[in-house]
This record gives sequence, C-alpha cells and structure tokens, in this order.
Amino acid sequence: MKKLLILLVAIVLISCKDDEEPVNPWNAEHLATLISNGSDWEKEYSDANILTETKFMNEFNADKTVKTLYPETEDELVVIFNGNKPEQLYWFKSGSWTTPYGTVGDPITVLEKANGAGVQFYGLGYDLPGKVKIDSGKLAGKDITFAVRPTSDIIPTEYYSYNSFDASNPKSKDLKLYITRVQMGLPIKMTSQSGE
Repeated sequence: MKKLLILLVAIVLISCKDDEEPVNPWNAEHLATLISNGSDWEKEYSDANILTETKFMNEFNADKTVKTLYPETEDELVVIFNGNKPEQLYWFKSGSWTTPYGTVGDPITVLEKANGAGVQFYGLGYDLPGKVKIDSGKLAGKDITFAVRPTSDIIPTEYYSYNSFDASNPKSKDLKLYITRVQMGLPIKMTSQSGE
C-alpha cells in the first residue's frame, strides 16, 4: 500500500511538472529578470553567439562594455554594462524578442492598447528619434522605453523638433508610427556581501 501511495504521488508530481508552460526564450522581460537576479544568464543563452566588446556609446558619451546576443542577425539584442554591472538592454531589429507591451515592428497602437492610456512621442528627425513618453497608464512606472518612426521616409517639418506630440492626434495618426527600438533598465538586486 505504501509503495502504491508513493507511486501515485510521483505520478501527480510528474504530471504537474508537465503542465508547466516552458519559458519563452525570446521574452525580453524574462532575460532582463535573469540578468537582474545575477544568474548565469549567458549559459541559458549559450546558442546566442554572445559577442563581448568595449566601444564608445554616443548616448552615454563614454566607453561601455557591451554584450551582443545573436550579433548581426534579426535577433540581435544588446546588453550595456556600467563597469561590471549590467545596466540596460535594447534591441532595434524585428526579430523574435517580445514584451507584453509591444515589440519592434508593431504599430504604436499596440503600445497604446497595452498601456491602457495615450502616449506621446518626441520629434522624429534626430540621432535617437521618436522616443515615446509615457506619463500615465500601466507602463508609467516601468523602466522600459520605446522609440517610434513613421512608415514613410518623408517626415513633416513640424515633427523635426525636440517637442513632444500626442500620438492620438489625427496628424500623428497619419504618420502610421511603428516601434523601432525597445530598451529596458536592469535593476540589479542588492546582495548582502560586504564591499559591493
């Protein structure tokens, strides 16, 4: 009887384990969590052909250590370090990486729907154009930013500025904006070790 009970418990445990959904390896929030928790995330992405280099980053005006997953492919994703601590990740190609809020190639309407509130964007004609400004809604407190651009290469003159524009404005809607970049902050969890 005892053996039968142990066998039943083992079967139940195995069936419960089979019901668990596998983690989507292209879920950028999952990757951000792995990196932030200090786990050995590079092992989980051992097929990513990770390229490590130090290079000058214009947006930081400094040299940074950069790890690039799947370099020179549509699935390229970049992890930027501040010293030896990962600081943020981003991607700008319409490969497989996803978030629950939108990803590269999605129209801005996907982001607005996920946010549950309107969004604004900054001018479109500069080095890092179309940064999305989210002041309210579900994404207001998250350390995630998006950039957009219009489907046409012709950008109306009024959008060449540092001003912000309401994405729901009819003129803005005519631009048919889509997401061109997703960037996530990597909050590193504090450890109890001294000297850090």
